[in-house]
Amino acid sequence: MADRKVKGSMLLDQVRMIRANKDKDWDKYLKPEDWEIINGRILPSMWYPLEIFQRCGLGVFNLVAGGNLDIVRARGRARGKELFGEIYKSLVADPDPLKALDRFVLIQGQIFSWSTLEFEKIDDKHAKMSSSYDSDDPSNKPYCYQLMGYLDQLVEMAGGKNARIELTAKQWEGDPATIFDITWE
Repeated sequence: MADRKVKGSMLLDQVRMIRANKDKDWDKYLKPEDWEIINGRILPSMWYPLEIFQRCGLGVFNLVAGGNLDIVRARGRARGKELFGEIYKSLVADPDPLKALDRFVLIQGQIFSWSTLEFEKIDDKHAKMSSSYDSDDPSNKPYCYQLMGYLDQLVEMAGGKNARIELTAKQWEGDPATIFDITWE
């Protein structure tokens, strides 16, 4: 786990939600040293410690989303629309969900300082993605639901219709990786 980092582009959304909800008891989730980063300027291209990303994510999940995974997935869709429409436009440059998913794995490798995702094409409208994020992290489950929202949005923006994503393995239930089985029309 040592030296794992995340780009500010991923941390920024969480920090915005924390700042917008000052009335919540963030100290249940955040450490005193986290506040220096949260109250400072988050630079999208700068590396930040993974641990603050995890603590912020778990706090946002519990205090803003109320522990509701459907809300987390919907927020992933909204954030995905923003990211893929502005920052990572190249992901949806071609109307091809398979290419977009494959590129997403490459981009994810630039957002996290270690590889978290693997991509497998099954056929023209079916792929699998696996996430080996961190089985011991309590924010893993909401992270994967947010990732599902990203993937829903990505497939749609790349021309796929009626995307369906099923989790066929879950790290938080003891599987070695979380598997996203992705199909579309």
